[in-house]
Amino acid sequence: MKLRTLFALIPSVIFCFWYLPFKQAIKIPIIVYCPRIFKFGGRVIIDSDKIYFGMIRLGLFITNQYPNAGIRWYNKGTIVFKGKACIGANSAITVLRPSSYLEFGENFGNVTTLRINCDYRIVFRENVLMGWDVSVADSAMHRTKDLEGNFTSLGYGEILIGKNSWIASQCFIMQNTDLPDYTIVGARSITNKRYNIPAYSFIAGTPAHFIKNGIWRDLNDDKIEIKP
Repeated sequence: MKLRTLFALIPSVIFCFWYLPFKQAIKIPIIVYCPRIFKFGGRVIIDSDKIYFGMIRLGLFITNQYPNAGIRWYNKGTIVFKGKACIGANSAITVLRPSSYLEFGENFGNVTTLRINCDYRIVFRENVLMGWDVSVADSAMHRTKDLEGNFTSLGYGEILIGKNSWIASQCFIMQNTDLPDYTIVGARSITNKRYNIPAYSFIAGTPAHFIKNGIWRDLNDDKIEIKP
Protein backbone atom coordinates (compact mmCIF):
# COMPACT_ATOMS: atom_id res chain seq x y z
CA MET A 1 0.00 0.00 0.00
CA LYS A 2 1.42 3.39 -0.97
CA LEU A 3 2.18 5.81 1.85
CA ARG A 4 -0.30 8.44 0.65
CA THR A 5 -3.10 5.87 0.67
CA LEU A 6 -2.11 4.81 4.18
CA PHE A 7 -2.38 8.41 5.38
CA ALA A 8 -5.80 8.67 3.73
CA LEU A 9 -7.25 5.63 5.52
CA ILE A 10 -8.70 7.39 8.56
CA PRO A 11 -10.73 10.03 6.64
CA SER A 12 -11.67 7.34 4.09
CA VAL A 13 -13.07 5.03 6.77
CA ILE A 14 -15.13 7.89 8.20
CA PHE A 15 -16.33 8.87 4.72
CA CYS A 16 -17.32 5.32 3.74
CA PHE A 17 -19.16 4.49 6.95
CA TRP A 18 -20.95 7.82 6.88
CA TYR A 19 -22.30 7.39 3.35
CA LEU A 20 -22.39 3.68 2.48
CA PRO A 21 -24.25 0.62 3.77
CA PHE A 22 -22.14 -1.52 6.09
CA LYS A 23 -21.54 -4.32 3.55
CA GLN A 24 -19.97 -1.81 1.19
CA ALA A 25 -18.31 0.46 3.74
CA ILE A 26 -16.38 -2.40 5.37
CA LYS A 27 -14.43 -2.82 2.11
CA ILE A 28 -13.38 0.88 2.07
CA PRO A 29 -14.21 1.31 -1.63
CA ILE A 30 -13.76 5.11 -1.55
CA ILE A 31 -10.40 6.67 -0.72
CA VAL A 32 -10.41 10.41 -0.06
CA TYR A 33 -7.06 12.22 -0.15
CA CYS A 34 -6.49 15.43 1.83
CA PRO A 35 -10.25 16.09 2.05
CA ARG A 36 -11.70 19.48 2.82
CA ILE A 37 -15.31 18.85 3.72
CA PHE A 38 -17.59 21.86 3.42
CA LYS A 39 -20.91 19.95 3.48
CA PHE A 40 -21.01 16.35 4.71
CA GLY A 41 -24.59 15.71 3.65
CA GLY A 42 -26.66 14.25 0.87
CA ARG A 43 -26.19 10.69 -0.35
CA VAL A 44 -23.42 8.71 -2.03
CA ILE A 45 -24.42 5.51 -3.86
CA ILE A 46 -22.15 2.91 -5.42
CA ASP A 47 -24.28 1.15 -8.06
CA SER A 48 -21.95 -1.68 -9.07
CA ASP A 49 -21.89 -5.46 -8.77
CA LYS A 50 -18.21 -5.33 -7.82
CA ILE A 51 -17.21 -3.52 -4.62
CA TYR A 52 -13.53 -3.53 -3.68
CA PHE A 53 -10.95 -1.52 -1.79
CA GLY A 54 -10.02 1.81 -3.37
CA MET A 55 -12.18 1.43 -6.48
CA ILE A 56 -13.07 5.13 -6.20
CA ARG A 57 -10.29 7.62 -5.47
CA LEU A 58 -11.04 11.27 -4.80
CA GLY A 59 -8.20 13.80 -4.80
CA LEU A 60 -5.40 11.43 -5.83
CA PHE A 61 -2.09 13.21 -6.50
CA ILE A 62 -1.05 12.15 -10.01
CA THR A 63 0.97 15.03 -11.48
CA ASN A 64 3.27 17.63 -9.91
CA GLN A 65 2.09 20.26 -12.42
CA TYR A 66 -0.73 21.23 -10.03
CA PRO A 67 -0.91 21.39 -6.21
CA ASN A 68 -1.41 18.28 -4.12
CA ALA A 69 -4.57 19.83 -2.67
CA GLY A 70 -6.73 16.71 -2.39
CA ILE A 71 -10.50 16.95 -2.81
CA ARG A 72 -12.98 19.65 -1.79
CA TRP A 73 -16.42 18.27 -1.04
CA TYR A 74 -19.85 19.87 -0.72
CA ASN A 75 -22.84 17.57 -1.07
CA LYS A 76 -26.51 18.18 -0.35
CA GLY A 77 -27.88 15.95 -3.14
CA THR A 78 -27.19 12.52 -4.63
CA ILE A 79 -23.88 11.34 -6.08
CA VAL A 80 -23.83 7.96 -7.84
CA PHE A 81 -20.77 5.98 -8.87
CA LYS A 82 -21.40 3.22 -11.41
CA GLY A 83 -18.00 1.64 -10.82
CA LYS A 84 -14.32 2.51 -10.78
CA ALA A 85 -13.47 6.21 -10.78
CA CYS A 86 -10.45 8.43 -10.15
CA ILE A 87 -10.61 12.19 -9.65
CA GLY A 88 -7.23 13.87 -9.38
CA ALA A 89 -5.89 16.25 -6.76
CA ASN A 90 -6.85 19.92 -6.52
CA SER A 91 -10.43 19.07 -7.55
CA ALA A 92 -13.80 20.10 -6.14
CA ILE A 93 -17.22 18.44 -6.20
CA THR A 94 -20.19 20.65 -5.33
CA VAL A 95 -23.76 19.30 -5.33
CA LEU A 96 -25.92 22.17 -4.23
CA ARG A 97 -29.50 21.02 -3.53
CA PRO A 98 -31.31 17.98 -2.10
CA SER A 99 -32.77 17.45 -5.60
CA SER A 100 -29.40 17.74 -7.40
CA TYR A 101 -28.08 14.57 -9.08
CA LEU A 102 -24.52 13.74 -10.17
CA GLU A 103 -23.58 10.42 -11.77
CA PHE A 104 -20.15 9.04 -12.68
CA GLY A 105 -20.11 6.13 -15.10
CA GLU A 106 -17.76 3.16 -14.83
CA ASN A 107 -14.10 4.07 -15.30
CA PHE A 108 -14.47 7.84 -15.03
CA GLY A 109 -11.16 9.65 -14.76
CA ASN A 110 -9.29 12.93 -14.75
CA VAL A 111 -5.73 13.86 -13.79
CA THR A 112 -6.13 17.05 -11.79
CA THR A 113 -8.13 20.21 -11.10
CA LEU A 114 -11.66 19.16 -12.02
CA ARG A 115 -14.42 21.54 -10.94
CA ILE A 116 -17.95 20.11 -10.86
CA ASN A 117 -20.83 22.37 -9.88
CA CYS A 118 -24.09 20.39 -9.92
CA ASP A 119 -27.23 22.39 -9.27
CA TYR A 120 -29.61 20.21 -11.32
CA ARG A 121 -28.42 17.03 -13.11
CA ILE A 122 -25.07 15.90 -14.54
CA VAL A 123 -24.47 12.41 -15.96
CA PHE A 124 -21.18 11.00 -17.25
CA ARG A 125 -21.53 7.68 -19.07
CA GLU A 126 -18.84 4.98 -18.87
CA ASN A 127 -15.19 5.55 -19.83
CA VAL A 128 -15.32 9.35 -19.79
CA LEU A 129 -11.87 10.90 -19.47
CA MET A 130 -11.12 14.55 -18.72
CA GLY A 131 -7.91 16.53 -19.03
CA TRP A 132 -6.45 19.07 -16.65
CA ASP A 133 -8.37 22.05 -15.33
CA VAL A 134 -11.85 21.22 -16.67
CA SER A 135 -14.98 22.92 -15.29
CA VAL A 136 -18.47 21.38 -15.47
CA ALA A 137 -21.49 23.43 -14.39
CA ASP A 138 -25.16 22.74 -15.10
CA SER A 139 -26.28 26.14 -13.80
CA ALA A 140 -25.26 29.72 -14.38
CA MET A 141 -26.30 30.43 -10.76
CA HIS A 142 -28.27 33.43 -12.02
CA ARG A 143 -30.75 34.50 -14.73
CA THR A 144 -31.07 37.51 -16.99
CA LYS A 145 -34.18 39.45 -18.01
CA ASP A 146 -35.24 41.24 -21.16
CA LEU A 147 -36.27 44.90 -21.13
CA GLU A 148 -39.86 43.94 -20.31
CA GLY A 149 -38.79 42.16 -17.13
CA ASN A 150 -39.21 38.59 -18.43
CA PHE A 151 -36.59 35.94 -17.73
CA THR A 152 -34.69 35.01 -20.88
CA SER A 153 -33.83 31.43 -19.81
CA LEU A 154 -34.14 28.90 -17.01
CA GLY A 155 -30.50 29.46 -16.06
CA TYR A 156 -29.86 25.73 -15.73
CA GLY A 157 -29.99 22.56 -17.84
CA GLU A 158 -29.04 18.89 -17.76
CA ILE A 159 -25.54 17.82 -18.84
CA LEU A 160 -25.11 14.40 -20.51
CA ILE A 161 -21.66 13.19 -21.58
CA GLY A 162 -21.68 10.11 -23.82
CA LYS A 163 -19.58 7.04 -23.17
CA ASN A 164 -15.92 6.89 -24.22
CA SER A 165 -15.74 10.67 -24.58
CA TRP A 166 -12.56 12.64 -24.02
CA ILE A 167 -12.76 16.22 -22.75
CA ALA A 168 -9.35 17.86 -23.23
CA SER A 169 -7.70 20.33 -20.87
CA GLN A 170 -9.19 23.68 -19.81
CA CYS A 171 -12.64 23.05 -21.26
CA PHE A 172 -15.83 24.52 -19.82
CA ILE A 173 -18.84 22.19 -20.02
CA MET A 174 -21.94 24.35 -19.51
CA GLN A 175 -25.64 23.69 -18.91
CA ASN A 176 -27.61 21.97 -21.69
CA THR A 177 -24.52 20.17 -23.03
CA ASP A 178 -25.41 16.79 -24.55
CA LEU A 179 -22.52 14.94 -26.20
CA PRO A 180 -22.89 11.69 -28.18
CA ASP A 181 -20.67 8.68 -27.50
CA TYR A 182 -17.01 8.82 -28.53
CA THR A 183 -16.83 12.61 -28.70
CA ILE A 184 -13.51 14.44 -28.43
CA VAL A 185 -13.72 18.04 -27.19
CA GLY A 186 -10.64 20.09 -28.05
CA ALA A 187 -8.66 21.99 -25.43
CA ARG A 188 -10.09 25.28 -24.11
CA SER A 189 -13.47 24.69 -25.73
CA ILE A 190 -16.89 25.68 -24.39
CA THR A 191 -19.88 23.36 -24.87
CA ASN A 192 -23.41 24.62 -24.25
CA LYS A 193 -26.00 22.71 -26.32
CA ARG A 194 -27.14 19.35 -27.65
CA TYR A 195 -24.68 18.32 -30.36
CA ASN A 196 -26.58 16.52 -33.09
CA ILE A 197 -23.50 14.92 -34.56
CA PRO A 198 -22.50 11.28 -35.08
CA ALA A 199 -20.36 9.32 -32.65
CA TYR A 200 -16.58 9.50 -33.15
CA SER A 201 -16.68 13.25 -33.76
CA PHE A 202 -14.21 15.99 -32.86
CA ILE A 203 -15.56 19.37 -31.76
CA ALA A 204 -13.69 22.47 -30.64
CA GLY A 205 -14.04 26.23 -30.21
CA THR A 206 -15.76 28.85 -28.07
CA PRO A 207 -18.49 27.80 -28.39
CA ALA A 208 -17.55 24.36 -29.66
CA HIS A 209 -18.59 23.34 -33.18
CA PHE A 210 -18.16 20.25 -35.33
CA ILE A 211 -14.67 19.86 -36.83
CA LYS A 212 -14.56 16.34 -38.25
CA ASN A 213 -15.75 12.78 -37.82
CA GLY A 214 -14.10 9.38 -37.71
CA ILE A 215 -11.55 9.80 -34.88
CA TRP A 216 -11.42 8.63 -31.28
CA ARG A 217 -9.03 8.07 -28.40
CA ASP A 218 -8.23 4.44 -27.61
CA LEU A 219 -7.33 4.54 -23.93
CA ASN A 220 -5.60 1.17 -24.23
CA ASP A 221 -3.35 2.31 -27.07
CA ASP A 222 -2.65 6.05 -26.98
CA LYS A 223 0.97 6.44 -25.93
CA ILE A 224 3.18 8.93 -27.76
CA GLU A 225 6.49 7.60 -29.07
CA ILE A 226 9.17 10.25 -29.61
CA LYS A 227 11.25 9.41 -32.64
CA PRO A 228 14.99 10.22 -32.62
